Amino acid sequence: MPAPDDLCTLADLKAWLPNQGNNDDVALQNLISNGSAQVLQYLNRPHILASLLGTLTENYDGNNSDRLLPHFYPIIAVNAVTVDGTPVPPSTSPLVPGFLNDARRILLRGFQFCRGVQNVSVIYTAGYASVPLDLKLAAMELFALAYRQRTHIGEKSNAMSSQITLSFDMSDVPPR
Repeated sequence: MPAPDDLCTLADLKAWLPNQGNNDDVALQNLISNGSAQVLQYLNRPHILASLLGTLTENYDGNNSDRLLPHFYPIIAVNAVTVDGTPVPPSTSPLVPGFLNDARRILLRGFQFCRGVQNVSVIYTAGYASVPLDLKLAAMELFALAYRQRTHIGEKSNAMSSQITLSFDMSDVPPR
């Protein structure tokens, strides 16, 4: 069964792999789900889809700056910003003090994220509506390679003529 964080669908991966029937659907789906979890862990992003992240409430240390980079991005909307218990209003035009945001940052106009420990509170929504195409393609290439190499893990070369010669990559094996 697909996981909500899968970076591609089973149909996508099967279309990427040539001559793929239905015999390995369970193995392919497991590869997609487990591989997606590994990729997201490597990226230090438990989720990337806005539907899975929901509304986020996070606290940060103030840094005497007018900029803050929240943990999750792209930022869709900022609902509230509080510094030292004081709410910062949204900025409604270029000259009005308050908070505004772009896809990656929360910016303050006429205010600062005053230096302090966990004195900044932000409520926002972030994430992608769907998996970005470049990440989806990279994931499909990775999963297809892993699927193709499953029958010859570590095999470096394979020659068949009157006798069989196999060579394995031993670079990851510690010396004795």
